[in-house]
Amino acid sequence: MTKLSDLFSAYSVVEKITEGCSGDEKYKLEKDGKFFLLRVGDKSKAPEKKKEFERLKAYSDNGINTNKPVAFDIAEDKFYSIVSWVDGTPVMDIIKQDVSKSYYRLGVKVGVELNRLHSACQVDTKTDWRDIIEKKADLFLANYHRMNTEVACGKNAERYIQDNIRLISDRPQAVLHGDLHWENCIIDKTGSVGIIDFCGNDTGDPWYDFGGLLWALEYSGSFANGQIDGYFGTPPSEFWSVFKLYTALYAFEHLTSNNEDRISNASRMLKVFGDDFESELPLFRTQMGEA
Repeated sequence: MTKLSDLFSAYSVVEKITEGCSGDEKYKLEKDGKFFLLRVGDKSKAPEKKKEFERLKAYSDNGINTNKPVAFDIAEDKFYSIVSWVDGTPVMDIIKQDVSKSYYRLGVKVGVELNRLHSACQVDTKTDWRDIIEKKADLFLANYHRMNTEVACGKNAERYIQDNIRLISDRPQAVLHGDLHWENCIIDKTGSVGIIDFCGNDTGDPWYDFGGLLWALEYSGSFANGQIDGYFGTPPSEFWSVFKLYTALYAFEHLTSNNEDRISNASRMLKVFGDDFESELPLFRTQMGEA
């Protein structure tokens, strides 16, 4: 069995990476002038992480700019995976440099790449997506009620979930990124988009991956519009009602603790659909020429 000490001796550790919330240890490695990402975690997560590791090959084979698989094994009751390093600047850092600019074209690039990602892998269509979403909704709303704190638009958003859960009954499915926000989209020196840091191996409605847009919307509506248009060309009319449902779910999911920042962020997310959560289109879409 490989020892972690032997593994580290074969590479130079450039730095430990503290970003992310997976609970795994992550390191940037160097060997023969090339950089790699090492992820180390509990052995119990190995089957899930191995599946994720193997899917990287499908993405690579389809020309998607993401980490390429190098090695996966078990060592000292830990799993470890080594993948190629993807250079680039997070979209978040680019947008925050000047929030007054339009980032529509940048969003289009990300949307095109996300569409390619969703098309790259075969999925198990036996997954009951509506059942998954109903369980998520029950859990998130139960947590919210236990907080005994009123969030702006909360009542209307909760009612929208209950009245529109039927919308996802027959949704097509894809392998989801699982955590596609603007820190996991990077831009290299040539302007190409890279997508990194996949979170799990869930299959479900590909539109669920648009939840990460709610973070970028704090700074750039133009980026959000670009990502949607890049993904669809012209988004189908039914997208907006489903996106509204997922916006409500994402906001309530964020309320895992009675914390002022989390409450503020959840309120901001819900107000994407107006102060009363009753707009059919998100405000960034109705104000498209302004952002």
